[in-house]
Amino acid sequence: MTIQIIPATIQQAEPVAKLLLEAMEDLIYFYIGKNDKEKALAFLENQFKLKNTIYSHSNSFVAKKDEEVVGVLVAYNGRSHFELQQELITFLKLNHNFKSHLNPETEADEFYIDALSVNPDMRGQKIGSKLIYFAENHAKENNYKHIGLLVDKENPAAKRLYHRLGFVFINAVKLEQHCYEHLQKKSL
Repeated sequence: MTIQIIPATIQQAEPVAKLLLEAMEDLIYFYIGKNDKEKALAFLENQFKLKNTIYSHSNSFVAKKDEEVVGVLVAYNGRSHFELQQELITFLKLNHNFKSHLNPETEADEFYIDALSVNPDMRGQKIGSKLIYFAENHAKENNYKHIGLLVDKENPAAKRLYHRLGFVFINAVKLEQHCYEHLQKKSL
């Protein structure tokens, strides 16, 4: 099985939106204010097609097997997080009556993995690890000091994977009413 990891394109909006919703369903429902899968997918597709948003195709890489998108990595310079997050909040306020506050998730000197998802039918084939290794190489090639991510405190399998890959706990982050751990790894 050959997995190719490449920059995402706008044309991949539909499969990427499905993967992102799989990974962040509760958070996306919180953003849009309702548990509506169709509206959540439409929101993610819209965000993916835009240029300066957290979930933009310009911040995304896809894992492909043959021509099928089987995984997605959304990652960007931590320095950009505040600006990207403000764009998201503005969009949510205008389009989804969003009234909440979002806490910062990252640090300025890290390459931040905002989202990672693998097709459920393809799990167990090391695609997630390959996406992480890809992010690590990207971070090294672009001289980032660290690579960081959030992991749900209630997801022990993901925490084990990230710890096995060398990530360590930095601090706790609360998004909505949910607690996450900010993990980080040196990239140089």
